[in-house]
Amino acid sequence: MFVLSQKRLKPIPRILSIIIVALLYYGMAEISRHVAATPQDVTPVWPPDGFASAAILIFGFQLLPGVLIGSFLANIWAFFNADSWYMEIFSILQVLGIAIGTTIGTGLGNYLLRRSINGRNPFRRLDDLYKFLGFTGALAPMINATAGVLCLCLGGQIPWSIFGTVWITWWVSNVAGICIFTPAIISWYKFYVNSTKHKEKLLVNWKTEAKKIRFRRVIEAIILIVITLEISFLSFYQNYPLSYTLIPCLIFAVNRFGDFGATNLIVVITTISVLGTVKGLSSFAIQYPDSSLVLLQCFIVVVVLTTLSLIAILSEKKQAIANLQKSKVRLINKSVQLKDNQAILNENALILEQKNIALTESKKVAESASLVKSEFLSNMSHELRTPLNAILGLTQVLQTSKNLDHEEQSDLKTVIQSGAYLLELIDDILDISKIEAGKMELQFQNIDFLQFLTDLVNTFKVQINHKNIDFDYQFSPDLPQFVYIDSKRLRQVLFNLLSNAIKFTTKGSIILRVIASKSNKSQLELEKTLISISFEVEDSGIGIDVKRLESIFLPFERAEETKFKIQGTGLGLAISQKIVMMMGGEINVSSKYGVGSIFGFTVCLEIPKTNISDKHDIPNKLASNTNIYDKYLAQKLPLRILLAEDNPINQLVASKILNRLGYEIEIADNGVQVLEAMQNRNYDVILMDMQMPEMDGIEATKHIVGNTDLACRPYIIALTANVMDSDRQICMDAGMDDFISKPVNVDSLTKALWRSLRQGT
Repeated sequence: MFVLSQKRLKPIPRILSIIIVALLYYGMAEISRHVAATPQDVTPVWPPDGFASAAILIFGFQLLPGVLIGSFLANIWAFFNADSWYMEIFSILQVLGIAIGTTIGTGLGNYLLRRSINGRNPFRRLDDLYKFLGFTGALAPMINATAGVLCLCLGGQIPWSIFGTVWITWWVSNVAGICIFTPAIISWYKFYVNSTKHKEKLLVNWKTEAKKIRFRRVIEAIILIVITLEISFLSFYQNYPLSYTLIPCLIFAVNRFGDFGATNLIVVITTISVLGTVKGLSSFAIQYPDSSLVLLQCFIVVVVLTTLSLIAILSEKKQAIANLQKSKVRLINKSVQLKDNQAILNENALILEQKNIALTESKKVAESASLVKSEFLSNMSHELRTPLNAILGLTQVLQTSKNLDHEEQSDLKTVIQSGAYLLELIDDILDISKIEAGKMELQFQNIDFLQFLTDLVNTFKVQINHKNIDFDYQFSPDLPQFVYIDSKRLRQVLFNLLSNAIKFTTKGSIILRVIASKSNKSQLELEKTLISISFEVEDSGIGIDVKRLESIFLPFERAEETKFKIQGTGLGLAISQKIVMMMGGEINVSSKYGVGSIFGFTVCLEIPKTNISDKHDIPNKLASNTNIYDKYLAQKLPLRILLAEDNPINQLVASKILNRLGYEIEIADNGVQVLEAMQNRNYDVILMDMQMPEMDGIEATKHIVGNTDLACRPYIIALTANVMDSDRQICMDAGMDDFISKPVNVDSLTKALWRSLRQGT
């Protein structure tokens, strides 16, 4: 079995190896800059760091001087300044700092990886793969990027104001280079080692199996390469949105050609995608260069993580099967040898039973691997929402500043819009994952339907007025005042349909129709009143070609021809169709290219017996009239507020927002401190995070609910980055009164505070 080398080379081979590493690092850097750089001089993928990591993983830390020299050569010509002897010396020191950062990052990442996996191949087990991604793939580039950008800022090549932006670009390109090229190089080295060790056996296999196996494998390989190249050419040189259809090719490569074929196919695919994107030819090449880079790097991350995870999972499965086969053989041999000895037979039967138990456990482990995708997306959603909370929260605070000029206000608005767009992408990907896993559930509640429609119209009036098009809404007079429905999901569907209409309509009008009709469904329960309500969104936009109507509800598909002009994941219609189908309906579309489109669906809703809406769905009049950052809110609604949050950045964001609303708050770092604070003072509201050290928000809430008189109990609002429906239910089951997801929205927080007053009354 292949393991990471610890053997120390002799002096002369070591020196030659160091020179080779340095020259290859420098050569790969020059090729990347000249071939794969964008017009903004950004390299989406940095292969030299992938090569350097592979070299250190294979031959150990004795080759780190080669990384230092190679990095120095790769950067000296790019940043050398010969204006004066002082600038020459400073340039050399600056580039030396970059090289030292690269070397330290590579060495530290590989040291931590070696210590944690004990010399094993990091791509054969899922746990080892995660350690590789964490230490070598993420931590090492952080050190590299920090040192590099710091040196460039000190040298004046880039301003300090864009330190973060340059750092992210540097870090992501290094991560991509390591995750793409390190596995491929290690697979080549593994192939070489195995070929050398089993040379005679390979020759025998070649003679006996060449006709029936080798020929078939060659044909499969040729077909796979041809299909991959064809799809890659269409995706990255003809602007067809087929890039993610390459994933089945990679899955086939993993199953038929193992990690060697799959990792090298990743190199081919990512190389083509980068070259096509930097030339502006791929489906990722949209109007905004930064967005193109993000789309490309997201594609690379998905391809690499999916393929490497599948390699590790299949490897673990094969190893488990091999172990089980060995156990089976041993048991059979013992049964044959000891068949006349009843006692030993009984012992073997016991061993067999234990092996069956182990097999069952192995099966459970294998089944749990299928949950990796959902858990990964859920965890990534939580981790991405935490920094987004700081970005969107603090920018909302800055919006109220009177010291910003018009241009700065405009830039701030752009930041907020970009953050909101990123949050929308996260929600869409999480929703489609939950739908595919069958985990999305509708949360029905009584809502004020007419108020729901009024709020929806008011939301879109401003957007439509900015485009100078007409907005007509036609509601039938017999619509019920209250209905029983999941208002969040219904709003999501209507938002998607209206947003699409606004995107593709530049003149004319948009019409929203809501029509009630008698339900055709039989009323099984006499006390249940049902009504069919039809929703219809008509626009005079660009329309959809009839050939594309059948595919627009597929994930990652878009209806428009000019994809590069419109942002979006292509998930909105797919998610909306799934939600409507869960409600018992189906979205239908009729369209004429160049004239316009009509999207509509009908659902059967229950009219509640009592006209009472859910307290979390319809805010009271005071809450609905609140403005963002009402600086007199604390005077109108005096509350003693305790914030339970362990993250310093999230503490800062919440404090600033509440300070702007006029509140002075207290902060507890965990549930234990919350309980201690309540012993000294009564609070009206507690903003409770779910995940905290020592005692989390769920446990603290249960303690408060179980040990506090109802009259003295504070109104507990969950304030968390855990946004799954199951997370909301956990909070409510624990006794929390309200739920707000991060990033914090000022208007949502204000309405929740008003609801706390209504709860008290």
